[in-house]
Amino acid sequence: MPFLEHDRGRAYYRHWAAAHPRAAIIFLHGFGEHTGLYHRYGFALNAAGIDLWAVDQFGHGLSPGDRGDFGTIEDSSALAESLTALAQEEHEIPLLAQGHSFGSVVTLFRLLENPQRYRAAIVSGAPLVPVPELLDSDTSMNLDPAWLSSDPFYVDSLLNDPLAFVDADGAALARELDRAWDRFGSELPSLAVPTLAVHGTNDPIAPIGAVRAYAEQIEALQLAEFPGARHDVLNDAEHREVATAIVDFVDRVLD
Repeated sequence: MPFLEHDRGRAYYRHWAAAHPRAAIIFLHGFGEHTGLYHRYGFALNAAGIDLWAVDQFGHGLSPGDRGDFGTIEDSSALAESLTALAQEEHEIPLLAQGHSFGSVVTLFRLLENPQRYRAAIVSGAPLVPVPELLDSDTSMNLDPAWLSSDPFYVDSLLNDPLAFVDADGAALARELDRAWDRFGSELPSLAVPTLAVHGTNDPIAPIGAVRAYAEQIEALQLAEFPGARHDVLNDAEHREVATAIVDFVDRVLD
């Protein structure tokens, strides 16, 4: 099994390889997820000639750690950097960064800190402003799967996959998101890397309004809205349309 070495332990990763790749995406998932939930997204990218590299973040999937505890933004960023180095060794092709939910927060940190690292980026379900549920003194999280997706295949995975979950202590997550929200207000408007935000209009966890507002003021940030889609937009009923929008974005970036 493939693992990335880190001070916190060995993190499991997956690589969906296209036959003749023209670009590679480095992906960080969100809370309660793991890389095994993204097979059909990986196959959709492969069909368009795009490699997908993804890692089970700490506290998730086959990687070590307390359930739901990503560690710090820097821990997740280090995993993304190690995965990026592997992708570079595999092929000399353009690299894009991608993150979903908390993974999108880490991705945006990486873009702000090193804007030359990636050709472009994609974020989804990005919580760019405070989430009320994470500001409560009770840090336990118990998400309703219906908030995440209307796709029955994916919801079944969340409920029955032993590596997926919708409940955990959210104290560590709240701590790191609070750091991000403090930074985004002052620094996110300086984002210079071409970035596509894909977001459901019916996302109750990270409402789309904040992403719309940032997209209006940041030239590098484009927003693709998906009517009715929920938080896990990459795995919602509209997942084919979302994948198509991402492939179209990659095409424009490569051109």
